[in-house]
Amino acid sequence: MAVTDKASQYGDEVARIEPIGIEHIDEAERHGHVSSIFTLWFGANVELATLTTGTAAVALFGLSFQQAAIGLILGNLLGVILLGLVSTFGPRLGVPQMVHSRASFGFYGNFLPGALNAVAGVMWFAVNTVLGSFAFEILFHTNFLVALVIMALIQVIVAVYGYNMIHAVERFMALILTVIFLGVSVFAFTHANYALPFDAKSPLGQYTGIRGGVIEAVGLALSYLLGWTVFGSDYTRYLPAQTKPSKVFFNAASANFIAGVWLELVGVALATIFPAAAASPNPISLLTGIQPHWMIPVVLFAVLIGTVTANVLNIYSGSLSALVINVPVKRWMAAVLVGILGAILAYVARKSYYLDFENFLFLLAYWLAPWAAVVLVDFFMIRKKHYHTGMFYDPRRFIRPGLWAWMLGIAASVPFFNQALYVGAFAYHHPHMGDISYYVSFVVAGVVYWIFGHRSVKEVQGKTE
Repeated sequence: MAVTDKASQYGDEVARIEPIGIEHIDEAERHGHVSSIFTLWFGANVELATLTTGTAAVALFGLSFQQAAIGLILGNLLGVILLGLVSTFGPRLGVPQMVHSRASFGFYGNFLPGALNAVAGVMWFAVNTVLGSFAFEILFHTNFLVALVIMALIQVIVAVYGYNMIHAVERFMALILTVIFLGVSVFAFTHANYALPFDAKSPLGQYTGIRGGVIEAVGLALSYLLGWTVFGSDYTRYLPAQTKPSKVFFNAASANFIAGVWLELVGVALATIFPAAAASPNPISLLTGIQPHWMIPVVLFAVLIGTVTANVLNIYSGSLSALVINVPVKRWMAAVLVGILGAILAYVARKSYYLDFENFLFLLAYWLAPWAAVVLVDFFMIRKKHYHTGMFYDPRRFIRPGLWAWMLGIAASVPFFNQALYVGAFAYHHPHMGDISYYVSFVVAGVVYWIFGHRSVKEVQGKTE
């Protein structure tokens, strides 16, 4: 399914709605520079949702600055390795991330993770839009509903225009966000209470203790990046096929690591300065105590921008996943649908933000970790980077072993679930271990798929799958 019609050439036009959906990108359409990966991911992560991930390590698990920093840095390191690796698939294969996973899951076997990713796009859109709408509400003295409608409209328009527009917006906004959050960082790091000890009475820290809290902090940062991992190839698939994988990996990994660790540690610092605000259902209150006072409206404006830079990715990739599961609409229509559903969810879920956010991050990791294991094993260990484009679009490849390995990985990890919605048997008896379910599911799914995936590929050697 290559795009060859000259009348539909997209090229590097920014002010044109992208005509391509989930089709393979042929050489005539390849364009862009590898540095665009850095600005895209940096811009997407220099925003308030990243900051509140760090805040949660203190507000929910009661960690000190040093304890939270250790967990968050480790979590980011693990997460950026996965995201960097899948990002290299884009130039090599020229297909979106969830289309690539059809190779290991099968055309219809991929429907379940595809549907979950579409739902994740909606939910991430809602999570971030709540923050942006809170900021808009304060900055322009309006009510939440008006703020929500305006914020949703801006984000949907950018996502409707698609790939080139998204890269252009991220490139421009990344610089503005960097300057503003540098100012926030100066205040946060010079006023942080580095002597604040572990809070044994914190909402979740009283159960996990310090060790479990640090493990949970690793999980918070890892889960946040796992949410991006299923988008990796979506934003690299137009790059020339000869683009060096090492450069793709470096730009994707470094951008996410620098932005993630930086903003999360700012969130930790602010939580030690304003502990009451850190526990508030409205995280914007963390920013209203910043000094000098004139910085507050500037920071709120940065929250608005950051909401857009993060959410256009959620809408765009969510719309691609809708096409992967054969929703019968054009890509731009799917983007509008994701925006509408996300806006409705944002209005419903605008209260109890931190608890909802923490639950959401862990729920994401429960299916994302084993998915990542399957696609990585398939690419590097089984097919060893060799694919033919037809396998991504052949409905006769009904279900492949990746689906079963993925499901077994999730099932094996259930006893280790440790969050508000469900606590597994192991986690219940060993709360100090935190939530290690995603590590279990990653290993189990990877090993199972390595065994049965090898067998499946050998059975079809010399044939078209």
